Amino acid sequence: MSEDATTETPRNSPGLVPAGTVIASRYRLVSPLGQGGMAQVFEAVDETLGRRVAVKVLHPHLAGDETFVRRFRQEAIAAARLTHPGIVGVYDTCSDGNYEAIVMELLDARTLREVLDERGTLDSESVRRIGLRLLDALETAHNSGLVHRDIKPSNILLCTDGRVKIADFGIAKADDHTELTSVGSVVGTASYLSPEQLEGDVVDGRSDLYALGLVIYECLAGRLPFSGNTGAAVALARLHTDPVDPRRFRSEVPPSLATTVMRALQRDPDDRFADAAEFRAALLETPVPAPTPAVAALGPEPSQEVAAEHDGFGRSERRWLVPALGILMVGAALVVAGALLRQNTDNRVTPPSTLPPTPTQTGFAGATAFDPAGLGEPGENDSLAPAAIDGDHSTAWRTEQYETPDFFPGKDGVGLVLPLTSTSLLDQLTIDSSPNGWSGDIHLLADGAEPDPSAPPAATLTDVRGRLEVPLGGARADAVFIWITNLGDGDGAHGVEIFEVAVEGTALG
Repeated sequence: MSEDATTETPRNSPGLVPAGTVIASRYRLVSPLGQGGMAQVFEAVDETLGRRVAVKVLHPHLAGDETFVRRFRQEAIAAARLTHPGIVGVYDTCSDGNYEAIVMELLDARTLREVLDERGTLDSESVRRIGLRLLDALETAHNSGLVHRDIKPSNILLCTDGRVKIADFGIAKADDHTELTSVGSVVGTASYLSPEQLEGDVVDGRSDLYALGLVIYECLAGRLPFSGNTGAAVALARLHTDPVDPRRFRSEVPPSLATTVMRALQRDPDDRFADAAEFRAALLETPVPAPTPAVAALGPEPSQEVAAEHDGFGRSERRWLVPALGILMVGAALVVAGALLRQNTDNRVTPPSTLPPTPTQTGFAGATAFDPAGLGEPGENDSLAPAAIDGDHSTAWRTEQYETPDFFPGKDGVGLVLPLTSTSLLDQLTIDSSPNGWSGDIHLLADGAEPDPSAPPAATLTDVRGRLEVPLGGARADAVFIWITNLGDGDGAHGVEIFEVAVEGTALG
């Protein structure tokens, strides 16, 4: 069993919180889903809002320990500060008598650990897409001053709807908070710790990038780059030797992808990617072949034979299937919270009965100008809108010309609505436009939503000049809505030209 393996929750273990308990007069615990060294996780019902949630309850014998309670609450505070589709959401915290609890979103998902244990490896395209979405989430966390410090396959959730999420910010370090661990102590799961974590040095976001590099390496090669008979031997190898190129263990790994991963695994943090955005940009520019029906056999490592099958799991991020609810967690001293899976009645996770099909790249199905305050015919230069997605950079959709960059009184903007070929998970939007410093918002429309400039945007654009790449983090959408709010520079006439809009992501239907 790997060190990220999970354990089942005993149904009647002494000292554990019983199912049926109501916490804070609101959250009724329905059934236990898993436990770790600090806490249990339950499927629960929020009886105020009538929704299913996950509730993580600190073990009763630890609830009186101030240090444990502080760490437990720190997890909730750290995660609640982050709002991102790639991070498990925290709804509430409770302190109720003998119980300390965190209330989280309930997910139909599998951990990447389970998938790797079942399949062995993933195809390069799926690895790339998973990496892109994780890096987008890590960029948000790092920009908020938080370092996860325990990135590993069991903390990565592959949801049945195609989303990829990071769980367990329980040992995340906030730049503006004092750590609860002593100086020089090691926090995290040993197999995925960075060299600086092993040595007790200062840790920043580059440690998360190193750990993610190890995860990507394992997905590609079917094993980690370092091995040894003991944990200490593995740690020493990581401190004093360079990793082996993953192509040694799996020849079909694309050279460019191997190069990207090897840079993330440099021992000196200064030799790695500077931040998640740089790592993400490199991964996005790394060409990888489409997955094939048959994946080449995985070569064994010198001291261990890898026996798991690897028959193309990653051929669709929309079909990480599980038949019943339950994720089982464990992880050093902290619990992987929020990874909640479906289980069958004998508590064994049932693998998918069929392999998913090849991922389908999404695209735009059309383009329509959006001009709610316009005069005359609907839309603004609507007949030119298809030029924004025709693949020809010599053609363009353009706004009308205005005397001021702010349009005129009563008109706040104009835009383009770009429906997708089907509901999709979007990784990036690329816009090629006029270099006049225009500004606006990107909205992602889902579930039949109409364009609404007043809705919270997925991204805000400022001073756009020419080509712009907008990361979207795997967000789900049916259409993209570009809303221009300022026309930028102009010499008596202000306007914007959109030469081409392209999208990268995975179609779900």
